[in-house]
Amino acid sequence: MIERPASVVKELVENAIDAGASHIDIVIEDAGFSTIQVTDNGAGMGPGDMAKCLQRHATSKITTADDLFSISTMGFRGEALASIAAVSRMKLTSSNSEDGLGHTITAEGDDISDIIPSPHKKGTTVLCRDLFYNVPARKKFMKSRKAERMAVMRLLEQLVISLPEIHFTCTNEGKRSFDLPQTANPHMRIAQLAGAEFAKKLIHCSGEAPDMSVDIFISDPQDASARPRFQNLYVNLRRVDNDSVTYAIREAFSRFISSQLRPSWFCFLEIAPNRIDVNIHPTKQKIKFDDEKFLFSFIFRTVHSAITESLNIENAIERKPPVSSAIQDTRKFSGAGIHEGKSEKYETMKTFASRKDGVRQDDRTEVLTRNIENKERDGSQQTALSFISLFNDKGIIEKEIAHGEGRNVELTETPWNLIPCYQIHRMYILAPIKNGVVIIDQHAAHERILYEEALEDITRGKGESQRLLFPVTFTMSAMEKEVVLASRDYFNVLGFDVQDFGGQTVAVSAMPATGFMKSSGVEEAVREIVHNLMEEKDKKLLSEPEKRFAASFACGAAIKFGKELKQEEMNILINSLFATKSPYICPHGRPTLVRISLDELSRRFLR
Repeated sequence: MIERPASVVKELVENAIDAGASHIDIVIEDAGFSTIQVTDNGAGMGPGDMAKCLQRHATSKITTADDLFSISTMGFRGEALASIAAVSRMKLTSSNSEDGLGHTITAEGDDISDIIPSPHKKGTTVLCRDLFYNVPARKKFMKSRKAERMAVMRLLEQLVISLPEIHFTCTNEGKRSFDLPQTANPHMRIAQLAGAEFAKKLIHCSGEAPDMSVDIFISDPQDASARPRFQNLYVNLRRVDNDSVTYAIREAFSRFISSQLRPSWFCFLEIAPNRIDVNIHPTKQKIKFDDEKFLFSFIFRTVHSAITESLNIENAIERKPPVSSAIQDTRKFSGAGIHEGKSEKYETMKTFASRKDGVRQDDRTEVLTRNIENKERDGSQQTALSFISLFNDKGIIEKEIAHGEGRNVELTETPWNLIPCYQIHRMYILAPIKNGVVIIDQHAAHERILYEEALEDITRGKGESQRLLFPVTFTMSAMEKEVVLASRDYFNVLGFDVQDFGGQTVAVSAMPATGFMKSSGVEEAVREIVHNLMEEKDKKLLSEPEKRFAASFACGAAIKFGKELKQEEMNILINSLFATKSPYICPHGRPTLVRISLDELSRRFLR
């Protein structure tokens, strides 16, 4: 069944692959609704096969009933061309000879033309125009052009990785999205698609078992993240999903790093066709193996042993276990904090912050308690706090915002008394309040702060920006770059200056002058924003592009788990959180803090 433009592209490209093509060119216009054209240099068809290929249930890929239980091609149902022709204006031109003579057949709905001679090199070209022109009800319920275009790019990205011997080109809306020449192996194709730096850090895991072999390229534990870029399984070159394989890789990887982090991975599994069942899913997206337990054990051992060898654990017992990149970055910059190149005013502020001034502990914590209680009472009224903003280009602020009165108050000569806070596992902040304690999720809290600031910047039209001495350049996949360029206006509004650097490379020459972001974290932030934009499932955010981008920016730029915070920074974060409109939830609806009363603590200790 043809559900969307991506379905047409999938069927046509898979047919080209099965035809033995070494060069496949894809052209997309208007997200596929106007034009989809796939040209290959495969075996091609003669007039006889062309007359049959548009008939229902006609296929040249199976000859006996037993072939259904031993599928070795990308497609086999024989319904693709007939289904496409039923909902579009399709023109098929093909030749199976080297003499340059081919034939053409056209179809519009149920109307199929006669076959006529036409010049064509050996291979096939399928041109599909006006998709769903005769079924407007289906077209009405398609997603936006941007979403459909991204679905096509996502599909192509998944298809091309397992086929390094094929030269793929794609032209999208008149621009070349990617040009991937033939390469020697899947690892080099990954480098073409995702960037040489990304591919260079992948760990190669390989193994063999009866009737099967596997090659897995998995990211180093230090490069793990909560939202990995790729998790692709290919069985006999077909991109599919299988829970046993995914869980085995995840379990093996979790032996080396926190279970909250996930690796990017590409698994290429070759297995005897009679050991898999491809008929458990209508679109063949999921498959089942004859022995899932053995497969789990095989994949687990392969990944675990390869990562163990890569990290050289046996010969480095004294060495500390590997940690996430976020924690590594924290250790690398520990001591520098967020105030690089500390200004004189900041030193003055630190002096104020360190003074005791005879202020009792209860007086300092009561400010935070009163703020929380006021928020809980009516959700709108703010109590003025001693507030040092995270969000100015020098890392300091010279004004306090008295929210209740809506005026600015000079703060440069006012002592700032710290509320004693404690960071737990570089993930949570524990702070005392008058009648108990609060535990704050540092990432979710910073997300809420940045989200509201980003919305304000979008409304105002421009956020504060900081030029970089040297632009940060990095390679992205075709789909990721498409998202960046399509969202460039939003990036600019928030303080980024993102430019097309040619090929699959983008350059960032400016970053937001707010928050904890450093130039070393620009690439990670942009990648995470892009990932969030592609994976966002909150219907409210999806229907409001400004909120969607603000939420993605906040998630990508917020403090990560593993970031060590100083006392001043924790206080700033807490004060900033309770200056927001909705301090209790992050933009995606997760809680930012948990409050535990003294009564509850007493009950826990049986008092």
